Amino acid sequence: MIEQVHVLQIVGDPVGGIRRHVHALLFGLSERGIRQSYAYSASSCDLVFRKELPGLERTLEGRLLPLRISKKPAFGDIANLIRLRRYVNANGITVVHGHGAKGGAYARLLAMLCKVSAVYTPHGGAVHNMFGKLEGFVYTLAEKVFLPMTDRLVFESKYSARAYFNKVGKQPPNWTVNHNGISLPAAREPEKSFPGPGEIINVGVFGMLRAQKGQIYAVRAVEKLVRSNSNILLHVYGDGPDRAQLASEAQKLGVADKVVFHGETDVPLAHMAEMDIVLIPSLFESFGYVAIEAFSLKRPVVASDAGGLPEIVSEGLDGLLVERGSPDGIAGAILRLIGEPGLAGKISAGGYRKLAANFSLDGMLDRLAEIYKNAGTEGTRALS
Repeated sequence: MIEQVHVLQIVGDPVGGIRRHVHALLFGLSERGIRQSYAYSASSCDLVFRKELPGLERTLEGRLLPLRISKKPAFGDIANLIRLRRYVNANGITVVHGHGAKGGAYARLLAMLCKVSAVYTPHGGAVHNMFGKLEGFVYTLAEKVFLPMTDRLVFESKYSARAYFNKVGKQPPNWTVNHNGISLPAAREPEKSFPGPGEIINVGVFGMLRAQKGQIYAVRAVEKLVRSNSNILLHVYGDGPDRAQLASEAQKLGVADKVVFHGETDVPLAHMAEMDIVLIPSLFESFGYVAIEAFSLKRPVVASDAGGLPEIVSEGLDGLLVERGSPDGIAGAILRLIGEPGLAGKISAGGYRKLAANFSLDGMLDRLAEIYKNAGTEGTRALS
């Protein structure tokens, strides 16, 4: 038991993959005896966050600190930091782990103000070129300024590490890659036979509806599949700013009846289990939780070759990789699954084996517990 460590997890946007990662830490590390607190933006959260909040309150014994955290720099950040500084000093916090660009900024500033250790996981926002030139310059400059205040950088993929080092212009000594992990199902998911000739093929896309998730290319691929006489139905789970654009694109291409928008769900795995193919058309992906979730359910994965996805999906062994932003590539991979008997079963079984070997929740938690132990007791900051 690591009783001397008290970790404050900070996340500015508790939705999707970053929420899943942080909540896995809060539940899993508490079972390992690590005391934790949770600071998060109460103005930006998803259905699963709200569903899990009562459990977090019990697990953390009320050590939750809801804040109003904006994505961009704002005067409210000063009030948040004052409140967080008081909390850190009053509650014996030894390690502050910031997730995402804003959470990471808070963590490093608190490390300086309160003489505690800072751990930072960028989670994609700080490593993807998602901003305009001026805004991107400001974010990059901030990362360079905060780098010397960081005791440990923890990346969820090798891709994220490389992209971050390229952005800040150096590779510091105290960093590690700790791939995300999930639990294997309590009962092994039964084999799902792939649809036969003429049967409907249900393809599922899961994630926030925004440009970097690439759902537009999935919709365009449906049009190509329909023209090839494939009986395809695309299920889109999630919500976000691009929903109207995606619906309009489906209408324009004449496939509105082949694309179903289900909206946000708090039981994504239940819906994923009903799919024949899980499609991940992302343009940017620091890791890709959806891929290992599909592995756990023994569902065949078709994924873009973006970001950290090739670290999870190996072409032809446990999934099919396509060029990012390519409707032709997506359609071709799905046609391959239709046309090659046994391929769906082969890659589904391969994904399940890879999950068990490389992406276990216990492995992720054990590695991070050791990082917290060292950061909280040794002071590992060695950046310059």
